[in-house]
Amino acid sequence: MDRNNIRSVKRTLTLMEILAQKGESGVTELSNAANLNKATVYRQLNTLLSMGYVKKDEKTERYGLTFKLLELANHMLNHINMRDMIRPYLENLAAQSGETVHLVQREGVHCVYIDKVEPTVNSVRMVSRIGMRQPLYCTAVGKAILAELPDAEIHSIWDSIDIRPHTENTIVNWGDFIKEIGTIRSLGYALDNEENEVGVKCVAVAIRDYTGMARHAISVSAPVSRMTDSNLEKILRYLLDTKSNFPVT
Repeated sequence: MDRNNIRSVKRTLTLMEILAQKGESGVTELSNAANLNKATVYRQLNTLLSMGYVKKDEKTERYGLTFKLLELANHMLNHINMRDMIRPYLENLAAQSGETVHLVQREGVHCVYIDKVEPTVNSVRMVSRIGMRQPLYCTAVGKAILAELPDAEIHSIWDSIDIRPHTENTIVNWGDFIKEIGTIRSLGYALDNEENEVGVKCVAVAIRDYTGMARHAISVSAPVSRMTDSNLEKILRYLLDTKSNFPVT
């Protein structure tokens, strides 16, 4: 691509960015904001109008973006495979922690395991498997996701689930559970202290997507004997670092 074409593309994208930030604007406003002469702005806007990315209010002669950009974004998102994109991060987390790592996705009042990575050393087989469904209330991943929701929505989910103990540590009282949610919110992570499976302890964090919603969570699971306070602190550091480096999905 020659320099003139590159310059033209940059100008077009600059105008679109300004319209996205400022909303509907006139040619003079756009000219000043983009540091372009009005003739150039007119030319770029006419191209965007012809392609449907910009609309013009004939009464005010102001320009604004259409929803075509959102259509493009939605098409792009349809081709993103969450599991494939995050898999390298899960593999690295499993290697760092030496423990089993899970990725789950919320489906209604359940979480579904959509990926699982076991370490090459110290591996202890878990009952979890890809495709397995678990209630949100008794897993670290589920509680991490729930903690991102308003209390009223959590209560609605709680009322719609058959609350029963999976182990003697499962929280089955609403008052105790909402206190647990408050703790998760203050700490930034959730723990499953043998609440779903005897002998297994998990720590999890929720993952927000590009809309700000938390539909996924990742966890590190280990036998209770290995999830000591010092090891948990180390694993948690790896987990939070992994979360902070995730791409926006």
